[in-house]
Amino acid sequence: MSGRRRAAPRRRPDPADRRPCRDGLRLGGPARRLRRTARHRARRDRGGITAGAPSCCSRRSPDEPAGQWQSAPVNQPAPSDSASVLRTLGLDALVDIIETIGYGVCITGENHTWTYANPAAARIIGEPFEQLRGRDYLLHFPEHERAPLLALEHKQREGDTGFYTNTVIQHDGTELEMTWSGTVVEVDGVELAPAIFHETTAVRRAQREAAELGVGSVRIAQGRSTAEVFDALVGEAVAATRAEAALLLTAGGDGLLRLTATQGVPAALEAAVEASPARLSDLPAGPLLLRGRGGFLADDRTRLAANPVTRPWAEAVGDLEWVGSAKFPVHHDGEVVGCLVVVVPERLTAPSEAELALWSSLAEQAGVALGADLLWHEVSHASAMLERRRIARELHDSVNHALFALQTRAYLIQRALESADVDRARAAALDLDDLARQATTEMRELLTELRPTATTAVDLTRSLRDLADLVTRRDGVAVDVAAPTGDLGLHAATTEHLLRIAGEALHNVVKHARATRVTITLTHAPRRVELAVVDDGDGFDPAVVRPGTHGQQTMRERARLCGGQLRVTSRPGAGTSVAVVVPG
Repeated sequence: MSGRRRAAPRRRPDPADRRPCRDGLRLGGPARRLRRTARHRARRDRGGITAGAPSCCSRRSPDEPAGQWQSAPVNQPAPSDSASVLRTLGLDALVDIIETIGYGVCITGENHTWTYANPAAARIIGEPFEQLRGRDYLLHFPEHERAPLLALEHKQREGDTGFYTNTVIQHDGTELEMTWSGTVVEVDGVELAPAIFHETTAVRRAQREAAELGVGSVRIAQGRSTAEVFDALVGEAVAATRAEAALLLTAGGDGLLRLTATQGVPAALEAAVEASPARLSDLPAGPLLLRGRGGFLADDRTRLAANPVTRPWAEAVGDLEWVGSAKFPVHHDGEVVGCLVVVVPERLTAPSEAELALWSSLAEQAGVALGADLLWHEVSHASAMLERRRIARELHDSVNHALFALQTRAYLIQRALESADVDRARAAALDLDDLARQATTEMRELLTELRPTATTAVDLTRSLRDLADLVTRRDGVAVDVAAPTGDLGLHAATTEHLLRIAGEALHNVVKHARATRVTITLTHAPRRVELAVVDDGDGFDPAVVRPGTHGQQTMRERARLCGGQLRVTSRPGAGTSVAVVVPG
């Protein structure tokens, strides 16, 4: 307002005063009496009424003349200079302010009914005032919040004007968080409860997102264990508020709840929770938790005792003086996987907005810590599985090949002895000795690889030629190698994988193909390297599933680890081609 408006001159009540206002509230009844109140106080402030005159916003005594009133509004402080300014502005100016302000302003009356709601309030509630008027305002709040709201009315009669937080449910199911404060007054003997509120949904969402960068994340980054982080979070929930105790519950793989961290909780409750088959859905307000909503439940203890699944929980907390608790969901990867439960002492009707905000933030931080813990376990498991597969490949490509060669030589020795061919048996025995030494060497190399060591550069072309010579000498199969000389610029791991793929292909030729000649071709082109092993053996039908194909699986895994692809081409009677292409 740019200036002060004079109060309208006093006049006698006019029937026209009963015309409806813009919001649909008639100026008769409570609204008219409020207007008379403003004029009465304006007269008093100008000296028209003696000091100490009773307020018009109070109950009239039955034996008192009309126009004389008793006490001031319930537990209200004496008028201040600022109140005098408002009365001087007049009712019309106050109506304009309330009707255009961005904060919701409402008045509820007897039986918890909407008596007035300004446009901002109607927008937050989700319905126009014409539809709200006369309806029970409690129906616009979740069931578990209604009892605390009624309890707050008693606190407001005693002068409580604190700020609280609640959830509004609009007619389409949309849930909005709001912060509000109210009081209680009497008008003509009728108790009214005015309140002012505003929506905080976006603010709370931002707080939850910021929580991911909060204390929990910092502690994780500092190297503290996840268990220590959980203990710190529930400890903070109790130490920084008026809470009696706190516990963090998480659902296991079977969906059953387990205690993850506690503060101030009796040992009997810990045992009861561990022995219980309870799930999140079994907890009071469990469905709301599963939908991602948290809040305060004033009769949580009674509800726990009423459910046979959670009754042992209620019986185990006999030493704690509590009735209600606050619960907040713990999220991981978009799912509710647990909850933070904060037990409130019986002397508190309801927690403050600041306490609820802190607990909600701690639950978010618990979700971050839980996600980090699960991720660490997943990475560890994945790493272990990768290492197991690597060992399986190495055992198959080295030790398994050597054992097959040993078995072959042992068979030759047996046949030579049966035919009394001493020279042939002696040669096979010497070969057997060489193979045994080679197997021992490869096993030692494999054990060495299981320990972290510096990577040694390998010349792929030279290694392929050595492998070809070994197969030709040991198995009698001619193996030719066509490969470029010099450094191919490949990573040491890629070189190792290509060499192992070639070794597996040659092993399959010796074992299955009955080939007389094999060609190994290594081609180096811009941004790619291709290795091909082609034999003139029996070949096979790739469409026929054959047992014992671990070798092909190992070769394909090695190709994928190099970022490449393996292609096996064969036809009965036409030999086999194994080709792998990797980035170069």
